[in-house]
Amino acid sequence: DIEAAIGAQNDWAYLVANNKEETLQELTPARVTGTMDIPVGRVRKMNLGDRYLSAFSVGDQLLWGAVEPVRRMLKIVLEFIG
Repeated sequence: DIEAAIGAQNDWAYLVANNKEETLQELTPARVTGTMDIPVGRVRKMNLGDRYLSAFSVGDQLLWGAVEPVRRMLKIVLEFIG
């Protein structure tokens, strides 16, 4: 269920399998630089109980930081003209 939820959230987030090869290839800043991709991996149950998970993600924070104000502005414009 968790894997499906991560993959279905948006066009950019995707789950990376919990194996060393894919983790080293996908969960790095170099892999996502200049893209909107947000790989999520290392999903594990925590020792606190079965209801708690940990996960690791990486994204191009400079790119996302530049996009977010534009997205918010466009949303305001669309609400104004809509």
